[in-house]
Amino acid sequence: MLLFDQSKAIERALGEEAAKPVIEAFQAADQRVMSALLAEVATKADLERFRGEVNTRLARLENMVKVLIGLTALAVAFFSPVAEKLLALVK
Repeated sequence: MLLFDQSKAIERALGEEAAKPVIEAFQAADQRVMSALLAEVATKADLERFRGEVNTRLARLENMVKVLIGLTALAVAFFSPVAEKLLALVK
């Protein structure tokens, strides 16, 4: 962004009339750069949407881990020799 002091320095160096196109070119380039940068910046709404997606995925992952733990416990219980003996005692 071209500061006031900088634009005045350009006017002094080139003259007021010759400096106008140069200053306008800088300002136009600044606008394009700022527009491009703002297009790349995440907004608070973007971050909140991302946070919601992450929380949803983590909740789903947590449920999957719980199911896997339960299935593992069942597999150990059914295929364990100790479980066979315990079931035989219950009968």
